[in-house]
Amino acid sequence: MGTMKKLIFSTLCLMVISGGTLLYAASGKSDIAVYLNNVLQKQSGLLSEGEPYLSIEQLPENLHAVLSWDESAKEVRIYKPNVNMVLLDDQGKIFGKVRSAESSTFSVLVQVDHLKTEISDLKITITDPLNKTVTVDNQAINEKKESFWFKSVEYSYMFNEKGNYMIQVYIKDSSSKSWFIVSEMQISTI
Repeated sequence: MGTMKKLIFSTLCLMVISGGTLLYAASGKSDIAVYLNNVLQKQSGLLSEGEPYLSIEQLPENLHAVLSWDESAKEVRIYKPNVNMVLLDDQGKIFGKVRSAESSTFSVLVQVDHLKTEISDLKITITDPLNKTVTVDNQAINEKKESFWFKSVEYSYMFNEKGNYMIQVYIKDSSSKSWFIVSEMQISTI
């Protein structure tokens, strides 16, 4: 019984000492506000000994990057492909504005380069001013290349609301099976 009391006492002492150390270590840290493109981010940063630290979880969406987190290896990999897009009307002409309350048929031409990770799919969405999102195209990417072109299927869409519509390109990382926004553009109604 005496051994059990010593073990409990030792464990409690260790917990008190480590808890005090953690409190002392945390006293030199403070939260910092993080703004990206002048928008306050949901997760704050941390300032420790004059060095700012940011959450990696919010960076991929905001920077249009792909994040790979390997917990067992304690590795974070961030891939930032160069992804550009242009909208083509049903005549093959480039456009960037649409008439309100009219239907348009269009396709999206996507150019990808500097892709340093493997992807399995590419998806294009459109979001209206009321935040309703629909998928324009979603296809598997079989070519494992660092650069490629992708043209979506022709898509008919009714631009009912006045305002700005967001076109976004997502890619699915092969290893994490997660979707990441890698490009976006805004079109307006006239």
